[in-house]
Amino acid sequence: MKTDGTDLRPADVQSRRAFIATAAAGVGAVASGSLAACGPDGGEAAAGAPDAGATDAGATDAGGGIVVARGPIAVEAGIGALKRGGNAIDAAVATAFAQFITTPFSAGVGGFGCMVVYDAVTGRATSIDFHGRAGSRATPDIYRSALEGRIYGHADRWKVRGDINQIGYQSVVTPGTVAGLWEAWSRFGTRPWAELVEPAIRLAYDGFEIPGALARGFTTRTESSSGVVPFFTKVQTTDASARIFLNNGVPWRAGERLAQPDYGRTLELIAAGGADVVYRGEIAERIAADFERNGGLLTMADLEAYTPDVYDPVHGTYRGHDVFSNALPGSGAQVIEILNLLEGYDVPGLEHGKADHVELLGRAQILSFIDRRRYHGDPKFIDDPTDILVSKDRAAELRSFIDRRELPPDVVEEPPEGPDTTHLSTADRAGNCVALTHTLGSASGVVTDGLGFTWNNCMFQFNPVAGRPNSIAPGKARITGISPAIVLRDGQPILVTGAAGGTRILGAVQHTISNTVDFNMSALEAVSVPRWHWEDHLLELEPQLYHHLREELEGRGLDVANDAFVAQLHAVGIDPGTGQLTGGPDPRGWGGGSATAG
Repeated sequence: MKTDGTDLRPADVQSRRAFIATAAAGVGAVASGSLAACGPDGGEAAAGAPDAGATDAGATDAGGGIVVARGPIAVEAGIGALKRGGNAIDAAVATAFAQFITTPFSAGVGGFGCMVVYDAVTGRATSIDFHGRAGSRATPDIYRSALEGRIYGHADRWKVRGDINQIGYQSVVTPGTVAGLWEAWSRFGTRPWAELVEPAIRLAYDGFEIPGALARGFTTRTESSSGVVPFFTKVQTTDASARIFLNNGVPWRAGERLAQPDYGRTLELIAAGGADVVYRGEIAERIAADFERNGGLLTMADLEAYTPDVYDPVHGTYRGHDVFSNALPGSGAQVIEILNLLEGYDVPGLEHGKADHVELLGRAQILSFIDRRRYHGDPKFIDDPTDILVSKDRAAELRSFIDRRELPPDVVEEPPEGPDTTHLSTADRAGNCVALTHTLGSASGVVTDGLGFTWNNCMFQFNPVAGRPNSIAPGKARITGISPAIVLRDGQPILVTGAAGGTRILGAVQHTISNTVDFNMSALEAVSVPRWHWEDHLLELEPQLYHHLREELEGRGLDVANDAFVAQLHAVGIDPGTGQLTGGPDPRGWGGGSATAG
Protein backbone atom coordinates (compact mmCIF):
# COMPACT_ATOMS: atom_id res chain seq x y z
CA MET A 1 0.00 0.00 0.00
CA LYS A 2 2.84 2.42 -0.61
CA THR A 3 1.85 5.89 -1.79
CA ASP A 4 3.65 9.16 -2.35
CA GLY A 5 3.30 10.15 1.30
CA THR A 6 0.35 12.51 1.75
CA ASP A 7 -2.54 11.56 -0.51
CA LEU A 8 -3.00 8.15 1.06
CA ARG A 9 -6.40 7.36 -0.48
CA PRO A 10 -8.79 8.78 -3.09
CA ALA A 11 -10.19 12.15 -1.98
CA ASP A 12 -13.13 12.55 -4.36
CA VAL A 13 -16.48 11.15 -3.25
CA GLN A 14 -17.04 8.73 -6.13
CA SER A 15 -13.59 7.18 -5.87
CA ARG A 16 -13.90 7.04 -2.11
CA ARG A 17 -17.17 5.11 -2.26
CA ALA A 18 -15.60 2.67 -4.72
CA PHE A 19 -12.65 2.25 -2.39
CA ILE A 20 -14.89 1.45 0.56
CA ALA A 21 -16.76 -1.18 -1.44
CA THR A 22 -13.47 -2.77 -2.45
CA ALA A 23 -12.12 -2.62 1.09
CA ALA A 24 -15.26 -4.24 2.47
CA ALA A 25 -14.85 -7.09 0.03
CA GLY A 26 -11.14 -7.39 0.73
CA VAL A 27 -11.22 -7.39 4.52
CA GLY A 28 -14.60 -9.02 4.51
CA ALA A 29 -16.81 -10.97 6.84
CA VAL A 30 -15.73 -12.84 9.91
CA ALA A 31 -16.59 -16.27 11.22
CA SER A 32 -20.08 -17.42 10.39
CA GLY A 33 -22.86 -17.32 12.94
CA SER A 34 -23.57 -15.02 15.86
CA LEU A 35 -21.20 -13.81 18.54
CA ALA A 36 -21.43 -17.21 20.19
CA ALA A 37 -19.90 -18.83 17.10
CA CYS A 38 -16.57 -17.36 18.17
CA GLY A 39 -16.77 -17.73 21.94
CA PRO A 40 -14.61 -15.82 24.38
CA ASP A 41 -11.55 -17.92 23.57
CA GLY A 42 -11.65 -16.72 19.97
CA GLY A 43 -11.52 -20.26 18.63
CA GLU A 44 -13.24 -19.45 15.37
CA ALA A 45 -12.16 -15.83 14.94
CA ALA A 46 -11.62 -14.41 11.48
CA ALA A 47 -7.99 -14.53 10.46
CA GLY A 48 -7.73 -12.93 7.05
CA ALA A 49 -9.62 -11.77 4.02
CA PRO A 50 -12.36 -14.09 2.77
CA ASP A 51 -13.57 -14.37 -0.78
CA ALA A 52 -14.99 -11.15 -2.16
CA GLY A 53 -18.42 -12.67 -2.56
CA ALA A 54 -18.64 -13.71 1.09
CA THR A 55 -18.95 -10.27 2.66
CA ASP A 56 -22.40 -10.95 4.11
CA ALA A 57 -22.04 -14.66 4.79
CA GLY A 58 -21.16 -14.23 8.44
CA ALA A 59 -23.73 -11.60 9.37
CA THR A 60 -26.39 -13.37 11.34
CA ASP A 61 -29.15 -10.91 12.29
CA ALA A 62 -29.05 -10.31 16.04
CA GLY A 63 -32.54 -8.83 15.85
CA GLY A 64 -31.48 -5.27 16.62
CA GLY A 65 -30.28 -3.76 19.88
CA ILE A 66 -29.26 -0.55 21.61
CA VAL A 67 -26.33 1.86 21.65
CA VAL A 68 -25.74 4.41 24.41
CA ALA A 69 -22.74 6.69 24.04
CA ARG A 70 -21.34 10.19 24.10
CA GLY A 71 -22.72 12.02 21.07
CA PRO A 72 -25.74 11.18 18.90
CA ILE A 73 -23.70 11.12 15.67
CA ALA A 74 -21.53 8.28 16.96
CA VAL A 75 -24.61 6.47 18.29
CA GLU A 76 -26.11 6.48 14.80
CA ALA A 77 -23.00 4.78 13.42
CA GLY A 78 -23.50 1.93 15.88
CA ILE A 79 -27.23 1.73 15.18
CA GLY A 80 -26.44 1.44 11.48
CA ALA A 81 -24.33 -1.65 12.21
CA LEU A 82 -27.23 -3.21 14.14
CA LYS A 83 -29.70 -2.41 11.36
CA ARG A 84 -27.44 -4.20 8.89
CA GLY A 85 -27.64 -7.34 11.03
CA GLY A 86 -24.59 -6.76 13.19
CA ASN A 87 -24.29 -7.69 16.83
CA ALA A 88 -23.29 -5.70 19.91
CA ILE A 89 -19.56 -5.84 19.16
CA ASP A 90 -20.11 -4.62 15.59
CA ALA A 91 -22.11 -1.72 16.99
CA ALA A 92 -19.39 -0.95 19.53
CA VAL A 93 -16.64 -0.91 16.90
CA ALA A 94 -18.62 1.35 14.54
CA THR A 95 -19.53 3.71 17.39
CA ALA A 96 -15.95 3.89 18.64
CA PHE A 97 -14.55 4.77 15.22
CA ALA A 98 -17.16 7.49 14.81
CA GLN A 99 -16.17 8.89 18.21
CA PHE A 100 -12.63 9.24 16.85
CA ILE A 101 -13.95 11.99 14.59
CA THR A 102 -16.62 13.65 16.72
CA THR A 103 -14.54 13.74 19.95
CA PRO A 104 -11.03 14.17 18.48
CA PHE A 105 -9.37 15.19 21.78
CA SER A 106 -10.95 12.35 23.75
CA ALA A 107 -10.44 9.24 21.62
CA GLY A 108 -8.80 8.08 18.43
CA VAL A 109 -6.19 6.03 16.61
CA GLY A 110 -3.58 7.40 19.01
CA GLY A 111 -5.47 6.29 22.13
CA PHE A 112 -6.02 3.36 24.45
CA GLY A 113 -8.74 1.72 26.59
CA CYS A 114 -10.43 -1.55 27.42
CA MET A 115 -13.73 -3.37 27.08
CA VAL A 116 -15.76 -6.17 28.62
CA VAL A 117 -17.76 -8.39 26.25
CA TYR A 118 -20.54 -10.77 27.32
CA ASP A 119 -21.44 -13.73 25.10
CA ALA A 120 -25.09 -14.67 25.60
CA VAL A 121 -24.85 -18.26 24.35
CA THR A 122 -21.79 -19.37 26.30
CA GLY A 123 -22.61 -17.14 29.27
CA ARG A 124 -18.98 -16.04 29.42
CA ALA A 125 -17.48 -12.58 29.79
CA THR A 126 -14.17 -11.56 28.21
CA SER A 127 -11.97 -8.54 28.88
CA ILE A 128 -9.87 -7.01 26.12
CA ASP A 129 -7.38 -4.46 27.41
CA PHE A 130 -5.60 -2.20 24.95
CA HIS A 131 -3.74 0.09 27.32
CA GLY A 132 -1.09 2.44 26.02
CA ARG A 133 2.43 1.30 26.94
CA ALA A 134 5.50 3.42 27.51
CA GLY A 135 7.91 3.42 24.59
CA SER A 136 11.29 1.69 24.72
CA ARG A 137 13.02 5.06 25.06
CA ALA A 138 11.15 5.84 28.28
CA THR A 139 13.18 5.34 31.48
CA PRO A 140 12.18 5.59 35.16
CA ASP A 141 14.09 8.87 35.56
CA ILE A 142 13.37 10.43 32.18
CA TYR A 143 11.73 13.51 33.72
CA ARG A 144 13.77 13.59 36.93
CA SER A 145 16.00 16.53 35.99
CA ALA A 146 12.92 18.55 34.99
CA LEU A 147 10.74 17.51 37.93
CA GLU A 148 9.29 20.47 39.81
CA GLY A 149 7.09 18.59 42.27
CA ARG A 150 3.65 17.09 42.75
CA ILE A 151 0.73 19.00 41.28
CA TYR A 152 -1.18 20.36 44.25
CA GLY A 153 -3.94 18.00 45.32
CA HIS A 154 -3.20 15.15 42.90
CA ALA A 155 -1.12 12.12 43.89
CA ASP A 156 -0.95 10.77 40.32
CA ARG A 157 0.17 14.00 38.61
CA TRP A 158 3.50 15.71 38.72
CA LYS A 159 4.66 19.08 37.45
CA VAL A 160 7.52 18.78 34.97
CA ARG A 161 9.28 21.80 33.49
CA GLY A 162 7.72 22.69 30.16
CA ASP A 163 4.91 20.17 30.78
CA ILE A 164 6.81 17.72 28.56
CA ASN A 165 5.10 14.79 30.28
CA GLN A 166 1.68 15.92 29.01
CA ILE A 167 2.26 17.84 25.76
CA GLY A 168 4.59 17.06 22.89
CA TYR A 169 6.32 13.92 21.68
CA GLN A 170 7.76 12.86 25.06
CA SER A 171 4.26 12.58 26.54
CA VAL A 172 3.09 9.90 24.09
CA VAL A 173 2.99 6.13 24.63
CA THR A 174 2.43 3.28 22.17
CA PRO A 175 -1.29 3.38 21.29
CA GLY A 176 -3.65 0.44 21.61
CA THR A 177 -7.14 1.41 20.44
CA VAL A 178 -7.09 0.13 16.86
CA ALA A 179 -5.41 -3.10 17.97
CA GLY A 180 -8.08 -3.53 20.66
CA LEU A 181 -11.00 -2.91 18.33
CA TRP A 182 -9.48 -5.28 15.76
CA GLU A 183 -9.01 -7.96 18.42
CA ALA A 184 -12.63 -7.64 19.52
CA TRP A 185 -13.94 -7.71 15.95
CA SER A 186 -11.73 -10.67 15.01
CA ARG A 187 -13.09 -12.70 17.92
CA PHE A 188 -16.70 -11.59 18.05
CA GLY A 189 -17.73 -9.47 15.06
CA THR A 190 -20.10 -10.50 12.28
CA ARG A 191 -20.08 -7.56 9.84
CA PRO A 192 -17.20 -6.67 7.48
CA TRP A 193 -14.51 -4.62 9.20
CA ALA A 194 -14.41 -1.95 6.48
CA GLU A 195 -18.18 -1.53 6.73
CA LEU A 196 -17.82 -0.68 10.43
CA VAL A 197 -15.09 1.91 9.77
CA GLU A 198 -16.94 3.52 6.84
CA PRO A 199 -19.25 5.84 8.86
CA ALA A 200 -16.19 7.40 10.50
CA ILE A 201 -14.57 7.88 7.10
CA ARG A 202 -17.67 9.69 5.89
CA LEU A 203 -17.69 11.90 8.97
CA ALA A 204 -14.02 12.74 8.51
CA TYR A 205 -14.43 13.80 4.88
CA ASP A 206 -17.86 15.40 5.05
CA GLY A 207 -17.38 16.99 8.48
CA PHE A 208 -19.86 17.61 11.27
CA GLU A 209 -21.26 20.66 13.00
CA ILE A 210 -19.20 21.43 16.09
CA PRO A 211 -21.29 21.18 19.29
CA GLY A 212 -20.96 23.81 21.97
CA ALA A 213 -19.04 21.58 24.40
CA LEU A 214 -16.32 20.82 21.83
CA ALA A 215 -16.11 24.48 20.82
CA ARG A 216 -15.62 25.48 24.45
CA GLY A 217 -12.80 22.95 24.68
CA PHE A 218 -11.00 24.53 21.72
CA THR A 219 -11.15 27.94 23.40
CA THR A 220 -10.06 26.87 26.91
CA ARG A 221 -6.99 28.94 27.80
CA THR A 222 -6.66 28.26 31.54
CA GLU A 223 -4.86 25.32 33.15
CA SER A 224 -7.29 23.17 35.12
CA SER A 225 -7.08 22.70 38.89
CA SER A 226 -5.72 19.20 38.23
CA GLY A 227 -2.85 20.54 36.14
CA VAL A 228 -4.16 19.85 32.63
CA VAL A 229 -2.68 22.20 30.02
CA PRO A 230 -5.52 24.09 28.25
CA PHE A 231 -6.68 22.82 24.87
CA PHE A 232 -5.97 26.13 23.14
CA THR A 233 -2.31 25.60 24.05
CA LYS A 234 -2.37 21.93 23.09
CA VAL A 235 -3.80 22.45 19.61
CA GLN A 236 -0.79 24.65 18.81
CA THR A 237 1.78 22.09 19.98
CA THR A 238 2.41 20.96 16.40
CA ASP A 239 1.75 22.75 13.12
CA ALA A 240 -0.23 19.74 11.90
CA SER A 241 -2.55 20.02 14.90
CA ALA A 242 -3.04 23.77 14.52
CA ARG A 243 -4.00 23.36 10.84
CA ILE A 244 -6.81 20.98 11.81
CA PHE A 245 -8.09 22.30 15.12
CA LEU A 246 -7.80 26.03 14.50
CA ASN A 247 -9.80 27.77 11.78
CA ASN A 248 -7.24 30.03 10.12
CA GLY A 249 -5.52 30.54 13.44
CA VAL A 250 -8.58 31.10 15.61
CA PRO A 251 -10.64 28.54 17.57
CA TRP A 252 -13.54 26.85 15.85
CA ARG A 253 -16.96 28.10 16.93
CA ALA A 254 -20.09 26.13 17.73
CA GLY A 255 -22.09 25.37 14.59
CA GLU A 256 -19.12 25.57 12.22
CA ARG A 257 -18.28 22.46 10.23
CA LEU A 258 -15.10 20.55 11.02
CA ALA A 259 -13.82 18.26 8.27
CA GLN A 260 -10.73 16.09 8.79
CA PRO A 261 -9.68 14.71 5.37
CA ASP A 262 -6.24 13.53 6.54
CA TYR A 263 -7.96 11.44 9.21
CA GLY A 264 -10.34 10.14 6.55
CA ARG A 265 -7.42 8.90 4.44
CA THR A 266 -5.84 7.26 7.49
CA LEU A 267 -9.10 5.47 8.26
CA GLU A 268 -9.34 4.29 4.66
CA LEU A 269 -5.99 2.58 5.09
CA ILE A 270 -7.23 1.01 8.34
CA ALA A 271 -10.46 -0.09 6.63
CA ALA A 272 -8.46 -1.81 3.92
CA GLY A 273 -5.58 -3.21 5.97
CA GLY A 274 -6.96 -3.63 9.48
CA ALA A 275 -4.86 -3.00 12.57
CA ASP A 276 -1.73 -4.33 10.90
CA VAL A 277 -1.29 -1.13 8.88
CA VAL A 278 -1.08 0.89 12.13
CA TYR A 279 1.46 -1.37 13.85
CA ARG A 280 3.51 -2.85 11.01
CA GLY A 281 2.44 -1.19 7.75
CA GLU A 282 2.50 2.20 6.10
CA ILE A 283 0.99 4.17 8.98
CA ALA A 284 3.48 2.59 11.40
CA GLU A 285 6.40 3.60 9.20
CA ARG A 286 5.22 7.21 9.11
CA ILE A 287 4.65 7.25 12.87
CA ALA A 288 8.11 5.84 13.61
CA ALA A 289 9.81 8.36 11.32
CA ASP A 290 7.91 11.27 12.89
CA PHE A 291 8.79 10.26 16.44
CA GLU A 292 12.43 9.66 15.49
CA ARG A 293 12.68 13.18 14.03
CA ASN A 294 11.07 14.78 17.06
CA GLY A 295 12.67 12.93 19.95
CA GLY A 296 9.66 10.79 20.81
CA LEU A 297 9.78 7.80 23.13
CA LEU A 298 8.21 5.14 20.92
CA THR A 299 9.81 3.30 18.00
CA MET A 300 8.85 1.03 15.12
CA ALA A 301 9.83 -1.94 17.29
CA ASP A 302 7.37 -0.78 19.98
CA LEU A 303 4.56 -0.64 17.43
CA GLU A 304 5.43 -4.04 15.97
CA ALA A 305 5.51 -5.64 19.44
CA TYR A 306 2.17 -4.25 20.60
CA THR A 307 -0.65 -6.72 21.35
CA PRO A 308 -3.84 -6.33 23.44
CA ASP A 309 -4.41 -8.45 26.52
CA VAL A 310 -7.37 -10.87 26.46
CA TYR A 311 -8.41 -12.53 29.72
CA ASP A 312 -11.27 -13.51 32.01
CA PRO A 313 -12.52 -10.30 33.69
CA VAL A 314 -12.07 -9.52 37.35
CA HIS A 315 -15.13 -10.93 39.11
CA GLY A 316 -16.92 -9.90 42.26
CA THR A 317 -20.36 -10.27 43.79
CA TYR A 318 -22.72 -7.69 45.25
CA ARG A 319 -25.89 -8.77 47.02
CA GLY A 320 -26.15 -11.91 44.90
CA HIS A 321 -25.24 -10.18 41.62
CA ASP A 322 -22.15 -10.99 39.56
CA VAL A 323 -19.98 -8.01 38.61
CA PHE A 324 -17.42 -8.31 35.80
CA SER A 325 -14.90 -5.57 35.11
CA ASN A 326 -11.33 -4.98 33.99
CA ALA A 327 -8.07 -5.83 35.72
CA LEU A 328 -5.20 -3.59 36.78
CA PRO A 329 -3.91 -1.15 35.68
CA GLY A 330 -7.63 -0.38 35.23
CA SER A 331 -9.96 0.17 38.17
CA GLY A 332 -12.44 -2.70 37.98
CA ALA A 333 -11.01 -4.24 41.15
CA GLN A 334 -11.47 -0.95 43.00
CA VAL A 335 -15.14 -0.79 41.95
CA ILE A 336 -15.60 -4.28 43.40
CA GLU A 337 -13.73 -3.28 46.57
CA ILE A 338 -16.15 -0.37 47.13
CA LEU A 339 -19.14 -2.64 46.58
CA ASN A 340 -17.68 -5.16 49.04
CA LEU A 341 -17.48 -2.39 51.64
CA LEU A 342 -21.09 -1.35 51.02
CA GLU A 343 -22.34 -4.94 51.22
CA GLY A 344 -21.92 -4.84 54.99
CA TYR A 345 -24.56 -2.13 55.38
CA ASP A 346 -28.30 -1.79 54.69
CA VAL A 347 -27.89 0.55 51.73
CA PRO A 348 -31.42 -0.20 50.36
CA GLY A 349 -32.83 0.92 53.71
CA LEU A 350 -31.28 4.40 53.35
CA GLU A 351 -32.99 7.36 51.71
CA HIS A 352 -31.19 7.93 48.43
CA GLY A 353 -29.15 11.11 48.27
CA LYS A 354 -29.64 12.04 51.91
CA ALA A 355 -26.77 12.69 54.32
CA ASP A 356 -26.47 9.14 55.71
CA HIS A 357 -26.39 7.66 52.20
CA VAL A 358 -23.89 10.22 50.92
CA GLU A 359 -21.56 9.77 53.89
CA LEU A 360 -21.62 5.96 53.76
CA LEU A 361 -20.87 5.69 50.04
CA GLY A 362 -18.30 8.47 50.32
CA ARG A 363 -16.46 6.72 53.15
CA ALA A 364 -16.42 3.47 51.16
CA GLN A 365 -14.92 5.34 48.21
CA ILE A 366 -12.17 7.06 50.18
CA LEU A 367 -11.19 3.84 51.94
CA SER A 368 -10.69 2.15 48.56
CA PHE A 369 -8.16 4.84 47.67
CA ILE A 370 -5.87 3.63 50.46
CA ASP A 371 -5.31 0.48 48.43
CA ARG A 372 -5.17 2.37 45.16
CA ARG A 373 -2.20 4.38 46.35
CA ARG A 374 -0.60 1.39 48.04
CA TYR A 375 -1.05 -1.30 45.39
CA HIS A 376 -2.21 -0.12 41.96
CA GLY A 377 0.14 -0.56 39.02
CA ASP A 378 0.68 -2.63 35.90
CA PRO A 379 0.55 -6.31 37.01
CA LYS A 380 3.13 -7.16 34.37
CA PHE A 381 5.64 -5.16 36.43
CA ILE A 382 4.49 -5.64 40.05
CA ASP A 383 3.07 -8.44 42.18
CA ASP A 384 -0.61 -8.54 41.24
CA PRO A 385 -2.63 -7.35 44.27
CA THR A 386 -6.06 -8.12 42.80
CA ASP A 387 -6.85 -10.89 45.29
CA ILE A 388 -6.36 -8.39 48.11
CA LEU A 389 -8.43 -5.68 46.44
CA VAL A 390 -11.50 -7.86 45.80
CA SER A 391 -11.31 -9.79 49.07
CA LYS A 392 -14.39 -9.77 51.28
CA ASP A 393 -12.03 -10.09 54.23
CA ARG A 394 -10.19 -6.93 53.23
CA ALA A 395 -13.52 -5.09 53.05
CA ALA A 396 -14.48 -6.32 56.51
CA GLU A 397 -11.17 -5.05 57.86
CA LEU A 398 -11.62 -1.59 56.33
CA ARG A 399 -15.22 -1.24 57.52
CA SER A 400 -13.93 -0.51 61.02
CA PHE A 401 -12.93 2.95 59.74
CA ILE A 402 -16.49 3.54 58.51
CA ASP A 403 -17.97 2.35 61.79
CA ARG A 404 -15.75 4.74 63.74
CA ARG A 405 -16.29 7.55 61.20
CA GLU A 406 -12.53 7.86 60.88
CA LEU A 407 -10.29 8.50 57.90
CA PRO A 408 -7.21 6.33 57.45
CA PRO A 409 -3.88 7.99 58.22
CA ASP A 410 -2.53 7.79 54.67
CA VAL A 411 -5.28 9.74 52.89
CA VAL A 412 -3.68 12.42 50.74
CA GLU A 413 -5.13 15.21 48.65
CA GLU A 414 -5.66 14.02 45.09
CA PRO A 415 -8.67 15.40 43.23
CA PRO A 416 -9.52 13.48 40.08
CA GLU A 417 -8.35 14.02 36.53
CA GLY A 418 -10.58 15.65 33.93
CA PRO A 419 -13.23 13.95 31.80
CA ASP A 420 -11.21 13.57 28.58
CA THR A 421 -12.35 10.01 27.94
CA THR A 422 -15.37 8.50 26.22
CA HIS A 423 -17.48 5.43 26.91
CA LEU A 424 -20.11 3.44 25.06
CA SER A 425 -22.41 0.60 26.04
CA THR A 426 -24.18 -1.71 23.58
CA ALA A 427 -26.44 -4.74 23.74
CA ASP A 428 -28.23 -6.72 21.06
CA ARG A 429 -31.53 -8.63 21.10
CA ALA A 430 -29.66 -11.92 21.32
CA GLY A 431 -28.30 -10.89 24.73
CA ASN A 432 -24.71 -10.02 23.81
CA CYS A 433 -23.28 -6.93 25.55
CA VAL A 434 -20.25 -4.65 25.33
CA ALA A 435 -18.95 -2.04 27.77
CA LEU A 436 -16.13 -0.12 26.05
CA THR A 437 -14.13 2.82 27.40
CA HIS A 438 -11.44 4.48 25.28
CA THR A 439 -9.44 7.67 25.58
CA LEU A 440 -6.46 9.84 24.70
CA GLY A 441 -5.84 10.73 28.34
CA SER A 442 -6.13 14.48 28.01
CA ALA A 443 -4.39 14.55 24.58
CA SER A 444 -0.83 15.61 23.80
CA GLY A 445 -1.40 18.11 20.99
CA VAL A 446 0.82 16.01 18.70
CA VAL A 447 -0.48 15.22 15.21
CA THR A 448 1.76 13.35 12.79
CA ASP A 449 1.68 15.37 9.59
CA GLY A 450 -0.74 13.89 7.07
CA LEU A 451 -2.30 11.31 9.41
CA GLY A 452 -4.85 13.65 11.00
CA PHE A 453 -5.27 12.15 14.48
CA THR A 454 -4.21 13.46 17.89
CA TRP A 455 -1.93 11.41 20.08
CA ASN A 456 -2.42 10.36 23.71
CA ASN A 457 -0.47 11.86 26.63
CA CYS A 458 -0.34 8.80 28.88
CA MET A 459 3.08 9.67 30.27
CA PHE A 460 1.37 12.40 32.32
CA GLN A 461 -0.16 9.76 34.60
CA PHE A 462 3.05 7.93 35.45
CA ASN A 463 4.92 8.62 38.67
CA PRO A 464 8.29 10.14 37.60
CA VAL A 465 9.94 8.90 40.81
CA ALA A 466 11.48 5.45 40.39
CA GLY A 467 10.60 2.50 42.59
CA ARG A 468 6.85 3.11 42.96
CA PRO A 469 4.07 0.80 41.69
CA ASN A 470 3.16 3.38 39.02
CA SER A 471 6.72 4.43 38.09
CA ILE A 472 7.84 4.60 34.44
CA ALA A 473 9.31 1.61 32.61
CA PRO A 474 9.50 0.67 28.90
CA GLY A 475 6.43 -1.33 27.91
CA LYS A 476 4.56 -0.46 31.09
CA ALA A 477 0.96 0.83 31.24
CA ARG A 478 0.06 3.52 33.76
CA ILE A 479 -2.88 3.23 36.14
CA THR A 480 -6.28 4.51 35.00
CA GLY A 481 -9.75 4.97 36.42
CA ILE A 482 -11.27 3.16 33.42
CA SER A 483 -13.64 0.43 34.68
CA PRO A 484 -16.22 -0.82 32.16
CA ALA A 485 -18.56 -3.26 33.89
CA ILE A 486 -21.33 -5.77 33.18
CA VAL A 487 -23.64 -6.88 36.01
CA LEU A 488 -25.58 -10.17 36.01
CA ARG A 489 -28.55 -11.30 38.09
CA ASP A 490 -29.22 -15.05 38.16
CA GLY A 491 -26.82 -15.49 35.27
CA GLN A 492 -28.45 -12.86 33.03
CA PRO A 493 -27.07 -9.36 32.27
CA ILE A 494 -29.06 -6.51 33.79
CA LEU A 495 -26.61 -3.60 33.44
CA VAL A 496 -23.84 -2.59 31.02
CA THR A 497 -21.99 0.51 32.16
CA GLY A 498 -18.86 2.63 32.18
CA ALA A 499 -17.84 6.27 32.27
CA ALA A 500 -15.44 9.07 31.36
CA GLY A 501 -13.81 11.24 33.98
CA GLY A 502 -10.49 9.98 35.34
CA THR A 503 -10.69 8.51 38.83
CA ARG A 504 -14.28 9.73 39.01
CA ILE A 505 -15.05 6.91 36.56
CA LEU A 506 -14.77 4.16 39.13
CA GLY A 507 -16.97 6.04 41.60
CA ALA A 508 -19.63 6.69 38.97
CA VAL A 509 -19.64 3.02 37.93
CA GLN A 510 -20.02 2.00 41.58
CA HIS A 511 -22.86 4.51 42.00
CA THR A 512 -24.73 3.16 39.01
CA ILE A 513 -24.39 -0.47 40.11
CA SER A 514 -25.62 0.42 43.60
CA ASN A 515 -28.48 2.51 42.19
CA THR A 516 -29.56 -0.44 40.06
CA VAL A 517 -29.16 -3.19 42.66
CA ASP A 518 -30.03 -1.34 45.87
CA PHE A 519 -32.72 1.03 44.62
CA ASN A 520 -34.09 -0.83 41.57
CA MET A 521 -33.56 2.19 39.31
CA SER A 522 -33.85 2.12 35.55
CA ALA A 523 -30.68 2.78 33.58
CA LEU A 524 -31.71 6.38 32.92
CA GLU A 525 -32.54 6.99 36.58
CA ALA A 526 -29.33 5.35 37.73
CA VAL A 527 -27.10 7.62 35.62
CA SER A 528 -29.17 10.82 36.06
CA VAL A 529 -29.54 11.12 39.84
CA PRO A 530 -26.93 13.27 41.62
CA ARG A 531 -23.53 11.72 42.32
CA TRP A 532 -20.68 12.44 44.69
CA HIS A 533 -17.04 11.46 44.93
CA TRP A 534 -14.58 11.26 47.83
CA GLU A 535 -10.93 10.37 47.37
CA ASP A 536 -9.06 13.08 49.27
CA HIS A 537 -9.90 15.44 52.14
CA LEU A 538 -12.81 16.95 50.16
CA LEU A 539 -16.12 15.18 49.62
CA GLU A 540 -17.17 16.49 46.19
CA LEU A 541 -20.91 16.89 45.69
CA GLU A 542 -22.81 17.74 42.54
CA PRO A 543 -24.69 21.06 42.94
CA GLN A 544 -28.09 19.58 43.83
CA LEU A 545 -26.54 17.80 46.81
CA TYR A 546 -24.06 20.51 47.73
CA HIS A 547 -26.66 23.20 48.30
CA HIS A 548 -29.03 20.78 50.03
CA LEU A 549 -26.61 18.90 52.29
CA ARG A 550 -23.61 21.16 52.83
CA GLU A 551 -24.53 22.39 56.29
CA GLU A 552 -25.53 18.95 57.56
CA LEU A 553 -22.36 17.26 56.27
CA GLU A 554 -20.12 20.04 57.52
CA GLY A 555 -21.86 19.67 60.87
CA ARG A 556 -20.61 16.07 60.86
CA GLY A 557 -17.05 17.33 60.48
CA LEU A 558 -16.74 16.66 56.72
CA ASP A 559 -15.12 19.07 54.24
CA VAL A 560 -17.36 19.35 51.19
CA ALA A 561 -16.91 20.98 47.80
CA ASN A 562 -19.26 21.89 44.96
CA ASP A 563 -18.46 19.94 41.80
CA ALA A 564 -20.16 20.70 38.49
CA PHE A 565 -20.55 17.01 37.65
CA VAL A 566 -19.00 13.70 38.66
CA ALA A 567 -18.00 11.80 35.52
CA GLN A 568 -19.98 11.15 32.34
CA LEU A 569 -21.59 7.73 32.39
CA HIS A 570 -23.54 5.79 29.77
CA ALA A 571 -25.43 2.61 30.61
CA VAL A 572 -27.76 0.00 29.17
CA GLY A 573 -30.39 -1.64 31.35
CA ILE A 574 -31.68 -5.10 30.46
CA ASP A 575 -34.80 -6.81 31.78
CA PRO A 576 -33.69 -10.47 31.95
CA GLY A 577 -37.30 -11.67 31.85
CA THR A 578 -38.52 -9.78 28.80
CA GLY A 579 -35.24 -8.85 27.15
CA GLN A 580 -36.31 -5.21 27.04
CA LEU A 581 -33.36 -2.85 26.49
CA THR A 582 -33.37 0.64 27.98
CA GLY A 583 -30.81 3.38 27.54
CA GLY A 584 -29.22 5.52 30.20
CA PRO A 585 -27.37 8.35 28.44
CA ASP A 586 -25.80 10.77 30.91
CA PRO A 587 -27.17 14.32 30.64
CA ARG A 588 -23.98 15.78 32.16
CA GLY A 589 -21.17 17.49 30.29
CA TRP A 590 -21.27 16.73 26.58
CA GLY A 591 -24.49 14.81 27.06
CA GLY A 592 -25.14 11.39 25.61
CA GLY A 593 -27.21 9.71 22.96
CA SER A 594 -29.30 6.55 23.08
CA ALA A 595 -31.02 4.76 20.23
CA THR A 596 -32.43 1.33 19.46
CA ALA A 597 -32.70 -0.76 16.33
CA GLY A 598 -35.26 -3.51 15.75
